[in-house]
Amino acid sequence: MPEGTQTSVIGKPQPRIDGPFKVSGTAMYASDFHFPDLLYAVPIEATIANGKIQKLDTAAAEKMPGVRAIFHRANIGKIFRSVMGKGMEGICIERRPPFVDDIIQYYGQYVALAVANTFETAKAAADAVRVT
Repeated sequence: MPEGTQTSVIGKPQPRIDGPFKVSGTAMYASDFHFPDLLYAVPIEATIANGKIQKLDTAAAEKMPGVRAIFHRANIGKIFRSVMGKGMEGICIERRPPFVDDIIQYYGQYVALAVANTFETAKAAADAVRVT
């Protein structure tokens, strides 16, 4: 490349191929696509940083119209855990998969999953689950 030729895009206007779609309101986003029988899932997270689940009350959430399931450790069966092979160190940051036991090790740890026909219903069901 000849000396003095500038190839940097920094500080120069760049055309955006999606710009006209976004400003005109015709851009398509992931939430704009609807598929038949699509389900939505919202995780239920621990609200403490360290402890043990004494009780997981899902009764109210399971009775809500449109809720398909509330998954948690007691109803999903054994979780498969792969063994780290040579060269795979550091690939899996989560050494304890969600729902593996009743031990809470960090705030926000997934303890259950609400699945429903709509996102709003899944969110309401997740909010209705009581973890003590």
